[in-house]
Amino acid sequence: MWGKVLKVLCKKAEGKDLYILEADKDFNWFGVPLSRVCSEVNLEGSTQEIVESIRSMVEPTSQTGKFVAYLDPINFFVDIYPADKPRYRVRDNEERPFAITMGACRVGFFESVEEAADLFLSVSKDLKESSKIKFDVVYV
Repeated sequence: MWGKVLKVLCKKAEGKDLYILEADKDFNWFGVPLSRVCSEVNLEGSTQEIVESIRSMVEPTSQTGKFVAYLDPINFFVDIYPADKPRYRVRDNEERPFAITMGACRVGFFESVEEAADLFLSVSKDLKESSKIKFDVVYV
């Protein structure tokens, strides 16, 4: 499902300066531009191939916005929240407790909740129309 969700995200986010992200315990961010993921990662591959490809491209990056979106392409939801909040920890990774995993990643950075919500509501609509997938967008 990673490939299906990322394909739609790539299409809807074209031209936007977004990253696939992970962070360490001190919120030092590491990421890869979404545009690079869209052009260089085989989105037809297995979840493991996609995640390993993305993780191999991750480099230190600086925070450029206030919000991130926790994207779970397996359970079809995204949760938009402030980038400095410790949410969705990976318990077995002390070095990078906010890592890219087989189950999820973060997408960012967004200047506002509205910007992120608009993008992911568009992704949700496309997934529902094209694949009959119910994709939930959660934000406060």
